[in-house]
Amino acid sequence: MKIYLDTAVAKKAKAELIEKDRAVDFIVSDSPIEAIDKLLKKNKLAIEEIENFDFNSGPGSFTGLRVGAAVVNTLNWALGRKSKLKKIIYK
Repeated sequence: MKIYLDTAVAKKAKAELIEKDRAVDFIVSDSPIEAIDKLLKKNKLAIEEIENFDFNSGPGSFTGLRVGAAVVNTLNWALGRKSKLKKIIYK
């Protein structure tokens, strides 16, 4: 199972539970962490059961997208999952 986080709309976060490339359930909240927590509790899942976290990279609210990317990257890192964030090389 995966969790897809959408923070493209300012001050709203939607966390979707994805299984076999299909949305199974979702929660909308004011906080991305709260949305993920409620989604896990609603579906009686532990965070360790999530294979990977993914996020909406845009278009949308610039700050919201950055928050979503930061949350997903941190969760993937903390749980030892590979992040799908692309490495940016500055020249």
